Amino acid sequence: MKFSLGVAAALAGFTSALQPADVYILQSKQASTSETPSLPRQVARLILLQRLAPEAWTDSLNDIPKDVTTETAVSYINQFGKSPQPLFDNKATSEPSQLLVMLEGISTEDAKTLKKTLKGSGPAFEVNDAPSSVANHNLAQSDMASAGVGATNCDFVRAINPFEEECWSGKSSVAVFDVRKDTTILASLADNISRLQKLAQSGEMETTLVLLPETSRVSSLNAWSSKPQSLRRRQVTEEVMTEADEPAPTTAATEVEAADVPLASFVRGRDLPSCFASADSCQNSTGNCSGHGKCVNKYAREDGSDAGTCFYCQCESSRPKNGSVTHWAGATCSKVDVSAPFWLFTGFTILMVGILTFSIGLLYSIGEEKLPGVIGAGVSKSK
Repeated sequence: MKFSLGVAAALAGFTSALQPADVYILQSKQASTSETPSLPRQVARLILLQRLAPEAWTDSLNDIPKDVTTETAVSYINQFGKSPQPLFDNKATSEPSQLLVMLEGISTEDAKTLKKTLKGSGPAFEVNDAPSSVANHNLAQSDMASAGVGATNCDFVRAINPFEEECWSGKSSVAVFDVRKDTTILASLADNISRLQKLAQSGEMETTLVLLPETSRVSSLNAWSSKPQSLRRRQVTEEVMTEADEPAPTTAATEVEAADVPLASFVRGRDLPSCFASADSCQNSTGNCSGHGKCVNKYAREDGSDAGTCFYCQCESSRPKNGSVTHWAGATCSKVDVSAPFWLFTGFTILMVGILTFSIGLLYSIGEEKLPGVIGAGVSKSK
């Protein structure tokens, strides 16, 4: 009897240890799913980063588990990632702010109460292997920072307010709270749920809530990724610098090699900040300037001192073998600079139009001139 009770207790503890983390996404267009998909933490990490990261942010898909195909991961990212903006809309005004709130220490009763507070709408997806508290803070303070989004230290009420500029990194913000240390957070969330939903419906701010169970606090998984950050950073840099005109493989290994393509090739992007706080952040957010430039400090001086910190991409020119020189431009040096050919063509066109106009005018002026008197007398009619 005691042995049976011990086995039952062990099974109960094992079941509770596998409790997933629910992820709610408050946005204007809710994802339509018949059932809640269960995703590994690596794919969930890519979704969260895609929702908060600016344009041209890159991260490799080779971090996904082997039992998840590239097509499946991309499908989930496009389904639960932020929506693309209309082509001719002003992104600075039409793009909603993105808020990520991670709540640690959620019990089963807390999850049920929050589900009722959200008026019956179920989670968008769940993370079946939620990592430890250390991993959550590393995600907010390290991974998000490499994507240009800083973790806020504001209290809960200020952190969820899109008008508190001190708590935001541009139009994105991430915050991690422990509901066991601050028992007022769940009540504050319940009081502000309707306001967050209205902000989502109006397109002003979209909120992603990650409810991390209490059992995940002591999880043996200490990272949302399965690879060290330094290795992921080096892989992304190498992938972006690969020549774009290299022929695509046609062998059966295409699916495996496709996992090494930067994530920005698959998902939508957003506007980049005009300045980065460090060269490392600039390289990670721009994919090492797409391999067509380098990150430099705009305010650096020749004597080595600097009057401020503002790293940006200084684009360079490239010339392939037996090819013409290509000038690169844009915030990530990913666009071909056509200004020189444009002005050359425009100047040549204006010059030719001017020459043609002058020639026609010259012909008209010659025909309108009067003949000299001597010639006129010679051809006059004799009486």
